[in-house]
Amino acid sequence: MIAEILATEEGRAALAAGAPAPLNGPAAPAAAPAALLAWLTSAQNTHVTGQIVFVDGGAEVIRRPQTV
Repeated sequence: MIAEILATEEGRAALAAGAPAPLNGPAAPAAAPAALLAWLTSAQNTHVTGQIVFVDGGAEVIRRPQTV
């Protein structure tokens, strides 16, 4: 979906400005998201249910307001 954007330096810069991913940049769909889904649906996952899991390279945590 964003292959054309990621193909140019300008596109990558625009993506980083609008959707920052400070931990290693955008993930390839076959990498982190697919691996997480495979693990979540595997027999190895015995306790994780009903959670929101962010696979966004850290974008959510830097956008979240700090609370004291």
